[in-house]
Amino acid sequence: MSFENLLNHKCDIYHLVSTSSSKYGLPSKVEYSYPESPDLIDVPCHFNVKNGSGNISQSEPQNNLYHTTTLILPIGTDIRMNDKIIDKETGLEYTAEVPRNIRGHHIKIRVYRKAIQEAL
Repeated sequence: MSFENLLNHKCDIYHLVSTSSSKYGLPSKVEYSYPESPDLIDVPCHFNVKNGSGNISQSEPQNNLYHTTTLILPIGTDIRMNDKIIDKETGLEYTAEVPRNIRGHHIKIRVYRKAIQEAL
């Protein structure tokens, strides 16, 4: 099995953008956001579903879900910490932690998802 066959998923990657604004002579305020359109489209990847971990915490008014998993990307992919990653198959949105270059062969990243569980 080749490495290219392992990359059986597709994802879109959004880079975090910072903007600063100053009003009325006050110190500038830095705001962070993601662009409307993805910076990288249909990137071949692999979401390692079996090694994911998650937990649900009881809170008001709803339960909070926190899920982490591993994402594998080809070497040379422009991925950064805090980038937004959307799984094209499921539509789930993840946030990237620190990318790791694995021996110049591929990039491995732990990604997490925080969401509020919807009521039935």
